Amino acid sequence: MMIRINKYIILFISFIFCQDDSLIDIYWNPEYPHKNESIVIYADVSNTKYFKYSHQMNIHLSLDGENYSTYPMFRNYNDGLFIWKYEYSLNENIYFQIDNNYDFNDAVNINTIEISNKLNLFEKIDLLLIDKKYEDCISELKHIINQNTGSSNAAKAEYMIAEIFLNDFEKYAIAANLYKRIISNYPNDYEEVKKSMFTLGYIYANYLDYYSDAIFIYSEFKRKYPNDDLISSINYELQNLAKINKEIESLLNSSK
Repeated sequence: MMIRINKYIILFISFIFCQDDSLIDIYWNPEYPHKNESIVIYADVSNTKYFKYSHQMNIHLSLDGENYSTYPMFRNYNDGLFIWKYEYSLNENIYFQIDNNYDFNDAVNINTIEISNKLNLFEKIDLLLIDKKYEDCISELKHIINQNTGSSNAAKAEYMIAEIFLNDFEKYAIAANLYKRIISNYPNDYEEVKKSMFTLGYIYANYLDYYSDAIFIYSEFKRKYPNDDLISSINYELQNLAKINKEIESLLNSSK
């Protein structure tokens, strides 16, 4: 009789465990990884009772869906106390489950991450640029901007359009306006904002002859990014601009 009771208890605990396992929010970034790309697998246990206060969560990984190896996950304190993560270099498709056991458990849901054969968001753009299909390229970039409003991908797409107008079309005034838009619409910590400020100053100084505007932009760059590697280049540009300003003042004075 005692054995039967124990079996019922085990079955009941297994049922509760399985129910709680389904409440774990599991996701990974990037969502569509490529071969040899590093991914981070997350497990949000905030909505579970069984795992929420677990002192350790583990991930069981397999390459064939049959033989599993267990690895500890780590708390992702930046995103919350109940979010665990595990970083993995994806060389082939993987199967995995997440729980607080030290071995694979048949009762726990199995997840699969497959290597994506899709082109990276900007790979298609790069191919179009190689073929010099600029109109198609700009169209694709505008689609990325519309689909990713305000994101770093949108900033990158806008920067690539500005680069096309600068380097391929040699439309300096249009390019300058595009760089100004990036500076105005995105956070200062975006790489594209920093590069846009430098390039805008360069266009003003070397193509449009807007010397005072160039000095202002370069000075703003130094204020916002005082320790950046580009500071030495900006100082060189400012020295040249100071000479030009001196020459202009000399000419103005001689004409009086």
